[in-house]
Amino acid sequence: MQKTNSDIKQVLSCIQEKYSKIGAKVFYADGYSGKSNPKSDVLRALSLLKLSGSAVFISESKSQAEELTGQLLSYLFKHTPGYQVVQLDMGALIAADKEYAGVNLKNIIHDFAALSGGLMLFVTALEKAAKEKSVISVFRDSLAQKSVQILSVVNMKEFHALDKIPELSGFLQFVLAGKNNIRAKRNKSVLIIGASSLFGNAVYRYFSREYETVTGTGFSKASSLGFEKLDVTLEEEIKTYFAKHSAFDIVIYVAGEANADVAEKERNRAHALNVDAISSIARHVKKCKFVYISSEYIFDGKKGPYGSSSKVQPINYYGCTKLEGEAASLKNFPDGLIIRLGALYGYNGPYDKETTVSKLIKSFNKPEPLKADNIQIKHPVLLEDAAATLLKLLDYGVSGVYQVNGPEGLNKQEMAEKIAAVRNKITGEIFAYPIIGIEQPGVAAKPLNTHMVNVDTPRPFEEGIVYMLNQQQV
Repeated sequence: MQKTNSDIKQVLSCIQEKYSKIGAKVFYADGYSGKSNPKSDVLRALSLLKLSGSAVFISESKSQAEELTGQLLSYLFKHTPGYQVVQLDMGALIAADKEYAGVNLKNIIHDFAALSGGLMLFVTALEKAAKEKSVISVFRDSLAQKSVQILSVVNMKEFHALDKIPELSGFLQFVLAGKNNIRAKRNKSVLIIGASSLFGNAVYRYFSREYETVTGTGFSKASSLGFEKLDVTLEEEIKTYFAKHSAFDIVIYVAGEANADVAEKERNRAHALNVDAISSIARHVKKCKFVYISSEYIFDGKKGPYGSSSKVQPINYYGCTKLEGEAASLKNFPDGLIIRLGALYGYNGPYDKETTVSKLIKSFNKPEPLKADNIQIKHPVLLEDAAATLLKLLDYGVSGVYQVNGPEGLNKQEMAEKIAAVRNKITGEIFAYPIIGIEQPGVAAKPLNTHMVNVDTPRPFEEGIVYMLNQQQV
């Protein structure tokens, strides 16, 4: 016999009474009110909940946290009948019985999940869970088994505490909330060195809508894209450029060699671009907020997930130069901001440098089987999402090292399969040939899986491909 809503509420009340002393509290759909029009951060959190089972907002204030939580829960209760949300205070649970905290958490999840409908744990004081191995184990197992979804809200200090425990934070999807008090264009001047590069151009376009003054430089494609040419390997050019231009509030360094195989073959050039140029800029630029775009390749990829303070051990020359570039940036600009990015993809225009994703998309036009690597695991990041994260980090005024990679670990064969499915939905075109997984070694050694803890998780890969393909058709 199917349980009625009244029956379920009665059972929920009994379970809550059983666990109330260790921090469990039930939310009821008909007793919860919240805004029904969620913001973009909330919509992304909903996508991540569906994909990976977790969404942890990083919020600047208690009022913003309450607003975000209200929007998300209101949406879930409205669109998912039978949904159960259990608020769980990790501080209370651990304080009640530290030795059996993991056991109690497991029992709570089991009892609530036994009822019909979905189960979400709205966890408060989440950072306290990172100190208890038994609790970490239960959270990870529950996410892997999809027996529970986890929602939480932390501030930046609490995020840093979690980032130091990647055994937990590496399996949570963080969503950095945009600051509430920004209403108009920011009254700051921004210089993007390398604005003609793939990510540099995306940042230039995105930031031009957000800041009063945005200037870009480039090298080989500078004139064709309307940027001033600047060779960062020549200190005299750097000196001349900064002598001619007024001071910038923010300087973002996106220039550099980003191809690991090329860097392996052209080491002197790669070092000059990724490392030496930073010290040259520091000798001639006036006080500014300096941003260095780094890479997931500073890790060896053998045992993730990796927090921002995890052991770094690059296995190719490109990774070595990016690690040295990070050190040079923080040495010369103590308030500097480092962002380590996963595999970027997206579309600025037909002049874009090719990426793994754009090469795969182009391969679908060939009347032959598609062969793609099935060994190395990447975590793809849409250009616009990475640019949005950079903007939010600057708004928060943070310094130090932060990381951004996609919520899914995918090899190239898996990416190709997902792209083919999305392409079929959007265009109706069917790729009639097999997608074959093979090993594709390159010149440089590649880390197997650089799974990093995110400060701001991008949208899922399939959503990003929909966005990218629609951009290409505009």
